[in-house]
Amino acid sequence: MSGANARAARHFGSPAGLNAAQGGTVGAVISVHEALDAVRTAVPRLGSEQVVLPAAHRRVLAESVAATRDVPPFRNSAMDGYAVRTVDTRQAGPSAPVALRILETIAAGSMPQQAVVSGTAAKIMTGSPVPDGADAVVRLEDTEGHDGVVHVRVAVAPGANVREAGEDLRTGETALGAGRLLRPADIGLLASLGIAVVHVARRPRVAIVATGDELVDLGEPLGPGQIVNSNAYTLAAAVEEVGAIPVILGIVRDQPDRIRAAFTEAFTADVVLSTGGVSVGSFDFVRRTLAELGYQERFWKVAQKPGKPLTFGLRDRTPVFGLPGNPVSSLVCFYLYVAPALRAMMGTDRIYPPTVAARTDEPVKTSAGFTEFVRCIVESRDSGYRVRPTGSQSSGVLRSLSIGDGLLIAPPGQASIAAGTPVRVILLGSDSTGDPPF
Repeated sequence: MSGANARAARHFGSPAGLNAAQGGTVGAVISVHEALDAVRTAVPRLGSEQVVLPAAHRRVLAESVAATRDVPPFRNSAMDGYAVRTVDTRQAGPSAPVALRILETIAAGSMPQQAVVSGTAAKIMTGSPVPDGADAVVRLEDTEGHDGVVHVRVAVAPGANVREAGEDLRTGETALGAGRLLRPADIGLLASLGIAVVHVARRPRVAIVATGDELVDLGEPLGPGQIVNSNAYTLAAAVEEVGAIPVILGIVRDQPDRIRAAFTEAFTADVVLSTGGVSVGSFDFVRRTLAELGYQERFWKVAQKPGKPLTFGLRDRTPVFGLPGNPVSSLVCFYLYVAPALRAMMGTDRIYPPTVAARTDEPVKTSAGFTEFVRCIVESRDSGYRVRPTGSQSSGVLRSLSIGDGLLIAPPGQASIAAGTPVRVILLGSDSTGDPPF
């Protein structure tokens, strides 16, 4: 058993069914780690494209970048002061300053004209090249200069306040590796190398199909038995958060011909997300219609709560996720399965959400037989992370995710977790990614 699968077995118990992609029966309830593995191994990598550096923020680097120059390219001062020979400052002190003759003032962007020799110093600005002969810079506030002479009141050590050439990067050194999500410091690092165009992974276009006769769109009046189509906007925001491009296709009524037309359009995208219509109700037509359009289902139903009625598969090379219609179930399934899939398609080096070890502040009721993801509030204390549920765990209470910071992983086989119990918690809303937590 691999390390990842061993961890999965510890956290989630033995598999509850067979993976259809491996010859199992489609429709058998499978474990969470089986479902995660099926998704990870099925999604394709996307191609890459070139973008100008300012547009590369929060894009995934498609190839490693090596330094083409030293950064910084020359030895320079870390602050305003005087470039000196440290041997000349050995006897300096507040009550016995050392007097040195000022050779010149070196402004930023200019080159020194003279070497520092015994008994001399050069006034220097932050970022300016350090002149030959000098091996340290004395801070301006530790000196007093007038009439061509500087009085140094402190002794300095060799290298003090000097940034050496190549201190940040040396020529040929790998600056950033492929698969990295580019952050502001990365953009600055690439700029320091003079890189104007960056090779990044193409962002997946994600079609979002919301099904249901009960749905109305924003700005429309609610009729009897109707609700607002919040799932489409929730998922669109989640897609953007990962770095992909959402395409909302609107509301699709529970009619096979309309569902067929919507999915035919959706298959022009790189990934398809649908919400609702994947359970066993009289008007749940999504799985049947997808199959008629050439969809190869890898699994349906996962032994988890919330989000059991989840279907995943491929139509040609296009990943399709049929998410539950309940808003919490839909978003939790997105965090667990869709977000890692999108990161994998963009070549991100680590695709899973980060997890932390924590302890429960109060007893937590769970569902035996399912891996339950309990919405919780996470607090960092001196003793470590502490968690408590956000309140109602109903799959229709979206506020429980809105006020929550994480998902407590409650393994199957137990009906409750006592206060003070060590648990693992998936952190939500973090740019960080980690190793498989399951």
